[in-house]
Amino acid sequence: MGSEFRIECGLPDADATHALGRAIGARLESGDGVALVGDLGAGKTTLTRGIAEGLGIDDPGAVTSPTYLVVVEHRGPVPLVHVDAYLPEKTRGFLLDGGVDYLGELGGVVVVEWADRIADLMPEDTLRVVLAPSPEGGRVAQLCGGAKFEWVPDLARTLE
Repeated sequence: MGSEFRIECGLPDADATHALGRAIGARLESGDGVALVGDLGAGKTTLTRGIAEGLGIDDPGAVTSPTYLVVVEHRGPVPLVHVDAYLPEKTRGFLLDGGVDYLGELGGVVVVEWADRIADLMPEDTLRVVLAPSPEGGRVAQLCGGAKFEWVPDLARTLE
């Protein structure tokens, strides 16, 4: 592949996490996928709210974790399809029982929280964001992806 990248970005607080999401969302296009990984409270939903704002979603504040709903669509110029795999068997069942086709028909950007729990079902060309506690406080985001997301390292550097 050769064009894959991996970069870390310090996130001192929730505002920085939201700002990273907003900057990413402003560059995403319909058909893009974002895989979010991190423990409870790591900032996955905060990052998704920022992505929603960057996409121009009508009400980014309405973005909440769709754990029990599995998938929620948020309308905007580029729709946000928010998927939660916290309950992996429920999400896996949805995806394998026509959910993948359904998500494709919705269009927009698909953001999957707890993506590591359904890693075998995630498309290869997805932006992966791992959120973890930082030894200095706050969080660190590890972003990785392929050529489709070659703009991410420069974007992450401008936020630090």
